[in-house]
Amino acid sequence: MNGMHRPSIGIVALILLAVGLFARGQIDDVVAGSCLRIGSVLAMLWLAEPQLRRVPTWLVASLFVVLVILMRWPRLLVVMIPLALLLWWLRPRESSRVRD
Repeated sequence: MNGMHRPSIGIVALILLAVGLFARGQIDDVVAGSCLRIGSVLAMLWLAEPQLRRVPTWLVASLFVVLVILMRWPRLLVVMIPLALLLWWLRPRESSRVRD
């Protein structure tokens, strides 16, 4: 995630959120809703950007593959959610003991 410029993401998010809020009722609701949704996603990206620098490449690639599969076969979501929760619950955890 080296190509992101955090201030630019924040500025674009603020602009889209402002356009979405002020455009409600004045322009097409689809345009206002789209600006609000995209602005919200960019705002979340802006908040998460420092943590995203530490995300492994294999995880990003696998999430992309899962999203493509779910877009093609949305009924698999019924299987994927419990599977993801099970894998999260069974994940290796760091020991809470202090080592010498």
